[in-house]
Amino acid sequence: MPADVAHALVEAANLLLVGMGVVFLFLAMLIGAVNLIAWLNRLFPEESTNNAANSQSFSQASSTNSQNVSPKVVAAITTAIRQYRRTH
Repeated sequence: MPADVAHALVEAANLLLVGMGVVFLFLAMLIGAVNLIAWLNRLFPEESTNNAANSQSFSQASSTNSQNVSPKVVAAITTAIRQYRRTH
């Protein structure tokens, strides 16, 4: 086997090992970060439940506001959507 081919194969093997090592380290750090966040969430559960309650109250407020839209506006939006779907 010529020396330049052998050198290229050794360099390819080194590149393969370095790339696989980087991917392994990245995935290990990602798993560690997810486990850390889960542990912190179990340690302080009241903060996460407060965020869930806030998002539910926000969705209820937005649904209340959507009921105050006049029927003419709803009809205009519906007509515009139908026309757009027909042409596209």
